[in-house]
Amino acid sequence: MSTSHKQRIVETAAPISVQYIKKYYNADFIVTSHDIDAPYIHPRLYLYGYIKGHEDEHITIYYDYYTHEVSSVGGPGWFIDSRNPKKDVPSP
Repeated sequence: MSTSHKQRIVETAAPISVQYIKKYYNADFIVTSHDIDAPYIHPRLYLYGYIKGHEDEHITIYYDYYTHEVSSVGGPGWFIDSRNPKKDVPSP
């Protein structure tokens, strides 16, 4: 996968992921870095960062770059438990 293709994936995924955290967790996600798996492994982008005001707590967003959806969110229990369960979650 070319560097420009990876960059396009990140540019697409970052705003979708930030919106996802805002919608489901009512928080502001700040992206600090990323990693991307090769498509032959699985089409996953990992966005690493933190929630504004909680800079010492690490959050990881798992983004499927084929479906253009957040498949999962990882982080400290207090954050994961803060998810608004009334809102629909896209299927992985």
